[in-house]
Amino acid sequence: MPNTVSADVPIRRRIIEIFALSAVLGAAFLIVNFIHFQYITVSVILYACMWDALIASVIVLGAYTYLRREAPVLLATEFALTALASNLLILLYGVMGPTVIDRSLSIYIVQKIDQRGGEVAEAAMAAIFVEEYMPEMRLVDVRMTEQLTSGTVVIEDGCILLTSKGRLVSGFADVYRKTLLPQKRLLMGEVTDTLTDPFRDAAQIVETACQGRP
Repeated sequence: MPNTVSADVPIRRRIIEIFALSAVLGAAFLIVNFIHFQYITVSVILYACMWDALIASVIVLGAYTYLRREAPVLLATEFALTALASNLLILLYGVMGPTVIDRSLSIYIVQKIDQRGGEVAEAAMAAIFVEEYMPEMRLVDVRMTEQLTSGTVVIEDGCILLTSKGRLVSGFADVYRKTLLPQKRLLMGEVTDTLTDPFRDAAQIVETACQGRP
């Protein structure tokens, strides 16, 4: 995109061009994303959205550059910033839309209560999480697939091993929890800091040692 747009191009026209380009890019992403999610294997939803954004950007921005090559309306900087801002909005949608819907326990709780006719005994919620939530959402399979795809763990001889990348992620999460999460969190009427260090007093109930390994 050349940086030689005439100064005679009205600012209003440039603004309309920016919004139109953003709208077309967003629409292209939604179409690509829909096709991807319907017909192509997905391992991690957020990564899939990022690839779809890249594909949509190549198609739309490439076509726009070609069609406007003789009569550019936007400066190169305006074009680049529009592409960047549009992709950031797409990424925000990827995080706040399909990723949240897929991962959110809060949304599951609402849907589960609705499934049970709109009311559930408070005392039953813990059992619902263990006995219904995990198998219904295939929680272990989903999260393990994400970690394997992300490269934070590997599986060898039936043993899940943390990689160097995984150790970095774990260390970062530990520091972040202890320094940047709320120290006074209200949980069911109790103010506590337990979620800043959830393993502090946790009992190791499940035997996790890998058989045949030192």
